[in-house]
Amino acid sequence: MLMLLDDSGEIKAVKFDPNLVTSEHAVIVLDEYNDTCWVWIGRNVGMPTRMHAIRMGKSAQKSGHKVKNTTVGMALSRIVEMNEKSDTDPDIAAAISNFRDALKSRWSFEDEILAFDESKIPTSVTSFPRRTEAPATLTAETVASPPRPQPTKSTPWSPRPAATPTTSKPESGIQRLDRNAEQKLAFLLLSTVKHADIVYTERITRDGKPGIKIEAPGVVVFEALVDGSMVKVTPPDFGGSEAAARIRAEYEALINR
Repeated sequence: MLMLLDDSGEIKAVKFDPNLVTSEHAVIVLDEYNDTCWVWIGRNVGMPTRMHAIRMGKSAQKSGHKVKNTTVGMALSRIVEMNEKSDTDPDIAAAISNFRDALKSRWSFEDEILAFDESKIPTSVTSFPRRTEAPATLTAETVASPPRPQPTKSTPWSPRPAATPTTSKPESGIQRLDRNAEQKLAFLLLSTVKHADIVYTERITRDGKPGIKIEAPGVVVFEALVDGSMVKVTPPDFGGSEAAARIRAEYEALINR
């Protein structure tokens, strides 16, 4: 079992414990019994940690995790992502049920981290088998930084063409924004992707004001709220790093132009 510790993406191997699968935690379980990498994301886990969990889970599924001389979970055939927020979805609910069933067993431990079920070890084996039979969960040292995934291709977010004002209700429950504010949000995203390889976004509402949260892992994390035609970025210095300063300068240049 690997646990994500905070929004920075730091991850730590912990002793396998089903009681850690809660609404407050994000964990990855490498399960060789079921040939599955389980990625659990609790209901109260923030967006950055949620994104890190998915990214780290995909890496762990391919590369496994080394515990002393044993590599556990290498090239597992499938990955199952379970966001507790979506547990009303029948497929997610079924995956969560299967996950919890997989956790139920009388676990024994080797190297303080590796969990195994003694009932599944042949009686002729007197010590815990290495590699092929090495079972359920994992991890000892902090996982090394995984290979950076290729950014997912998506439709560019471009400003909406000028149109006659309308009083019609917004579609799909998404609040319609002032055109100038939409352009500013688009410039903000464009400025960020110019200076970061991977960017995560999330639609948010704060004090009744709509906006977006933007994170470039290891680069910046900030929020942009819309108030009429104005866009307020928090923190105002975009985080204060050199990369943040470049993104802010790019954004201001686009706005001025």
